[in-house]
This record gives sequence, C-alpha cells and structure tokens, in this order.
Amino acid sequence: MTERLEVCVICSGNICRSPYAEALLARAVAERGWSDRISVGSAGTLGIVGQPAHELTLAAAAEHGLDLLTFRSSALDEDTLGKADLIIALGREHLPWLAEHADETSATVWLITAPGEDPPPDDAPGIPDPIGTDEETYRAALDAIDATLEPLVTALGEFAAIESTPPS
Repeated sequence: MTERLEVCVICSGNICRSPYAEALLARAVAERGWSDRISVGSAGTLGIVGQPAHELTLAAAAEHGLDLLTFRSSALDEDTLGKADLIIALGREHLPWLAEHADETSATVWLITAPGEDPPPDDAPGIPDPIGTDEETYRAALDAIDATLEPLVTALGEFAAIESTPPS
C-alpha cells in the first residue's frame, strides 16, 4: 500500500451511483481529518468519459449538501486500476469485470454492502443500477448508498490503520 491510500469507487457508467458514493465518502474522510491519508475517486467499467452526473444524482447530492456540478465521469482503465489500493464496487455485476482485469491491479476489492470483506460474500447484494428506472427506484438506490456510509467508513479506517475518530 502507498503512503496515501488510493480508494476508487466504481459503478458501470460513473454517472449515477459512484459519483454520489465518492462524494459522500470523500466528505466523511475529510470530516474525520483523514484527507492527508486517504484519497477518494471514482470510475466506471463502461468507459464513459467526460459526462456529468445524472440529474437525479445531482439533485440527491445537493439535498445532502454535496456539489457534483463540476463532476465528469472517468473510465476504469489500466492506469486507474494500477493506482488503486482499494476498489469499492457498487454492484455485484462489477465483480466479474474486476476478476477479469485482476492482473492489472493488486487492489483490495470490496462490495459497498460488505465493506472490509475481500472477496465479498456471495450473499452481499450490492446496490442495483438505477439508470432508466423511475425516480422512486432511483432514490431508493441512492438511499441504500447512504445506509452503507458508516460501516464503510469504519472499515476504511481499519483498512488504513487509522484510529477511529468522530467527524469534526
């Protein structure tokens, strides 16, 4: 592991789930004073580059005091895989993709609904991709991400060997 832990949150397009999860996690890291030890980014397995976050992601983020207006999607490529110490997959569908590209990374892989478990257990559900669904289903997916935050931050602190400190 590098001196600064590089965390990459991934989903398919990097426009719905992962930008939101990245922003939540980055804020939690900053609130705990861990920003000098942990860097949080995001990317997508579909190779979509330069697209803004989905409008429902933007709205949900704003409601939580997060600004994603300047966010642009990134592809999960060899460079990103090579730099990552920890990859947090949002959906189970990303695990086979990561297994196929495992030779490009030595990163630990977690499923967001099973933080700290590598490999993720078979019964961990992940967060379903909300793209193309109605607003209620979309919001439910983002609410599910909200519900993972505290266990995720706790596991991240343990993984990075940081003493647990409450947000400031």
